[in-house]
Amino acid sequence: MSADLVVDIGHARIKWGRVHNGLLEVGSIGHGQTESPNALVTALDEMNCDHALLSGQSRPESVARIADVLRQAGMQVDIMATGDRGLPVAPAYDSLGCDRWLGLQKPRLEGQDPFVVVDSGTAITVDLVDGNGRHRGGWIMAGIRAARGGLFACAPGLDVPLPKAAEIDQPARETGAALARGGLMLAAGGIDRAVRAAEHAVKDHVSLWLTGGNAAELAPLLERPARHEQHLVLHGLAIATQAK
Repeated sequence: MSADLVVDIGHARIKWGRVHNGLLEVGSIGHGQTESPNALVTALDEMNCDHALLSGQSRPESVARIADVLRQAGMQVDIMATGDRGLPVAPAYDSLGCDRWLGLQKPRLEGQDPFVVVDSGTAITVDLVDGNGRHRGGWIMAGIRAARGGLFACAPGLDVPLPKAAEIDQPARETGAALARGGLMLAAGGIDRAVRAAEHAVKDHVSLWLTGGNAAELAPLLERPARHEQHLVLHGLAIATQAK
């Protein structure tokens, strides 16, 4: 039976999933691999998909390239834009990244209480949805690698090999460990403050959802428990396949 293909074209990786009564097989590949569109098609050879739904607002050149490859493979391709169809949570503003908007949909379907979604990748985005299902906006911070890259660009002498961060609350006694722990502390501290600010905004407790490449690393460092969902954007795309 035919299924839908959903593709999330992020800053660092291309992620995809097969949708048939929910999100099924998933895969990903880095943008640095020049053969990535062909690798995507190769991975789909046995998936029997005839329709693809793409999200990649921040990488229009990659979206166009991948869309062309999928069309050549015989698929009907639909490219999403923020707010272009009715989903459980509407975007607070038109320029909201499509990935941020999509990441809000599954948490809303699973509960009616206020929540925050943190997507930790190239950037760390924090988005608040209140108990009425209204997106209240959010915050954007540099991701862990991006923040370190910016620091190294300004102070190249600090660009040293980084060990495992270990206990970030313990003062480090060498530069690499200090950088490793400091980068995680910066991210975790920013997320914790944003969650507290979100609760102040809605005057209520919020649940916390984590997604993105650094989510598993950050989850145990935060002040409160979080639900880690690796593929929130793909789940949002899967929901969007059923929306008008």
